[in-house]
Amino acid sequence: MRIAMLKNLRLAGLALIAVSFVAAPFYRAECGTVAHSGNTVSPQVKSLQEPAALGEVDSDQADLPNPNVTVLGLWKKVYFDQYGVLNDIGLAQFNAGGTELLNDVGAFNAGTNFCIGAWKKIGPRSYDLVHTFYLFDGTTAIGVSIEKSQLTVSRDGNHFTGTWNQDNYDLSGNLIANTHYYGTITGTRIVPGPDYPFPLPL
Repeated sequence: MRIAMLKNLRLAGLALIAVSFVAAPFYRAECGTVAHSGNTVSPQVKSLQEPAALGEVDSDQADLPNPNVTVLGLWKKVYFDQYGVLNDIGLAQFNAGGTELLNDVGAFNAGTNFCIGAWKKIGPRSYDLVHTFYLFDGTTAIGVSIEKSQLTVSRDGNHFTGTWNQDNYDLSGNLIANTHYYGTITGTRIVPGPDYPFPLPL
């Protein structure tokens, strides 16, 4: 009985092997049809690999970081107050170490001032910036101004837009009343080659 069962098991095993040889080409062909057809990619896979080519880029993909877009470099920087009136214009240098240097002239009538700041990246093409400068009464320092802004660099890396706000403090660290200012800010990248974009047009 045991010998008969072994023979039956062997026959069943041989039958399964034979069926697998016959069926295997069909399974391979089916997998090939789903993934590839010759040298072309099937529409299902192509839509995963090349969404931009099919016009299927969603908003999340459009905001993915681009390693070539950065705030680093030299910028023309223009400030407007909350009413859209020109407030300040200057040249800003964003450095790789996370620092910023601004040489500005107010609304073309405040002489030459230098402010120093620090920046950090907070999202794709987005940055926080804080910088400070001394306040003077004639030639006497009377306080410190703290300016905070948020900037977003354009996808082509040549412009930024954002908002700013400023508060003034006396030398003891007390907020000076009625010295809160805010508005919008724009930037234009300065690089060798193109026309020098300073001071006009804004």
